[in-house]
Amino acid sequence: MRAPLACRQPAPGSEAELAARWAAGVRGPLRLNDGRPLHVIFPGVPGGPSGPDFRGAMLDAGGDILRGDVELHLQTSGWRAHGHATDGAYAAVVLHVVAEDDRGEPVTHHATGRTIPVLVLPPADPGFPEAFTPPCALATARGEDPAPTLARLGLRRLRMKAARAGTLVASGGASQALYTLLLEQLGGSSNRAAFASIARWLPLAVLLERASAPHPGISYERAVAAELRGAAATLILRRAGSRPMATPARRLDCAATCLAAWFPEAASPRLWPAALAPGAQLPPRVAGIGRSAAIEITVNAILPVAVASGAWPADAVERAWLELPGPGVYGKLRPLDGWLSDGSRPFRTAALLQGGLLLHAEYCTRGMCGRCPLS
Repeated sequence: MRAPLACRQPAPGSEAELAARWAAGVRGPLRLNDGRPLHVIFPGVPGGPSGPDFRGAMLDAGGDILRGDVELHLQTSGWRAHGHATDGAYAAVVLHVVAEDDRGEPVTHHATGRTIPVLVLPPADPGFPEAFTPPCALATARGEDPAPTLARLGLRRLRMKAARAGTLVASGGASQALYTLLLEQLGGSSNRAAFASIARWLPLAVLLERASAPHPGISYERAVAAELRGAAATLILRRAGSRPMATPARRLDCAATCLAAWFPEAASPRLWPAALAPGAQLPPRVAGIGRSAAIEITVNAILPVAVASGAWPADAVERAWLELPGPGVYGKLRPLDGWLSDGSRPFRTAALLQGGLLLHAEYCTRGMCGRCPLS
């Protein structure tokens, strides 16, 4: 079940309509099936492509503060019909919202033994429009600029990425760390771990040595791609739902294009790439790599390794981080983007977007609405 928040006119009586009402904020009085009154402090933020519909909700159930996920169905029986009762992804659900109770049970059960309160959402009253306005939106409406706070959080996120990159640098050197994080980024959410394993089984030095051997009729870049594809041949990769230009094979070709540009033939894999020397243009221009993908590679691979390895001075990395353009707003940040928009784009740079991601992860999805730095 998935009900996109951006759906402008959901079908009447649909789960999308139910989710839109919940996201907008439900005005009371509300009462759970077990008899307790319910006050919605924060409805949560829309979930991802799988799992509960809303995450990080904060609810007051008769004096008990509940923090966790919310799942919505048209009927109470949808919980079991969709297999949620035995799915670990739904173990943190603290409220089951339905349009109709067709089972007549006071609570919903999960296989972990947890009991989940049930709320039958009353019909919408057209005379009293529902609305939820979080404190951050009120602050923005008063003229407060969220950019300094988002930039500060963005720099903290850079330090978090650099700390992880530092462990890779310590074990294999800067270039190997860059190679590993490049593959992770291009693997995406579906194949991140599998792509990272390629870097372990086929270290950068071995890859470049094999690709530099004579291959009649095959360019150096294609030789790099062939080695990467060969290393991935035994992996179980997720291909379902991939766009033609985003299949695992295509993403490995993109990795080969980057590596061939950064480590040309005869280049030492032990040295930081000359193409990414301090002051280099970022995001890097590599044939076949789009602007958004290049920004993501810069954010998640190049700059974290550059600062962790000392290949760039820390102030140069920070300056490049703050000046990097934004790749576009992620779907999970669209509610926050709307709350913080007051005639401007709150996530117009990559640093501000990274700050938004940290805010979303540490506050919005943890029932911390009203206690974040923007509230």
